[in-house]
Amino acid sequence: MPVAKQPGSDGNAWLMGFEGESNVMAEQIKAAEMDALRARYRNGSTQERSAIKASLGPVEIEFADIKMVVNPRDNYTETRMWLDGCPPELKSLMAVVDLVEDRNVLVMDIGANCGAFTIPLALACGEGSRVIAFEPNPIMVDRLGVNIQLNNLTDVIAIEACALSDRAGEATLNFRGHNYGQASLKDVEPGMRNGTIKVPTRPLSHFSAASKTHDFTLLKIDVEGAEETVLGPVLKAGQSGGWLPDAILVEVRHADEWQGDLCAEILASGFTEQMQAEGNALYLKSK
Repeated sequence: MPVAKQPGSDGNAWLMGFEGESNVMAEQIKAAEMDALRARYRNGSTQERSAIKASLGPVEIEFADIKMVVNPRDNYTETRMWLDGCPPELKSLMAVVDLVEDRNVLVMDIGANCGAFTIPLALACGEGSRVIAFEPNPIMVDRLGVNIQLNNLTDVIAIEACALSDRAGEATLNFRGHNYGQASLKDVEPGMRNGTIKVPTRPLSHFSAASKTHDFTLLKIDVEGAEETVLGPVLKAGQSGGWLPDAILVEVRHADEWQGDLCAEILASGFTEQMQAEGNALYLKSK
């Protein structure tokens, strides 16, 4: 008569192995279902896309050994990251990653969103580097914090939960539609406005002293048309010998909303244009 095998170390190892294989299979099924959902989204109508986004919660993605949690339902940047598996402005991101890689740098990410630039830049920087992520939207501050912790960057990245402006004080942050990434200090047309909150404001000059302990300073700014308000005072002071960063990546998509020609002001302050791509322009300070 066969003798039943008694539970022991071999049996436990088999059980653990089975459970491990089951978990892998479950993850593969989940990944396949998510890929099918992405395909439906790409090929779907506007109504179908809205329904798919509404059904989604936070999703973890991974690219270039970077892990991020994105919420596709209410932020264009996170929708693109969920759909494509990487940040939407990849050429711009790679250009500034090349500038900071393995160097002791200060990065100021003005309009940090969920961390699409913040996290890769912080991971690329060299020893002693510091990243200051400016984000006034409390919802995005929470999401940014999750991604900072997920990548063990709490000692590198500091969040400043304020909007940069031309003065210290308070301003109204306007939410646009169902896209938290397009919240702006500038007026939003009434039909698109989806609520407002009061947020603290600070001038960029309040943070420039931090650059003294670093070899290079990169400023990335994407503030939905308010770029001129943030950079204008610094550029004006720089033309008289004041502080200037070593590189500026600025969104130029909303240049028609500026009162003047911010790009010309940057060039007049001693910078040269290195690239224009994806609605951004990259400038390096001339030596």
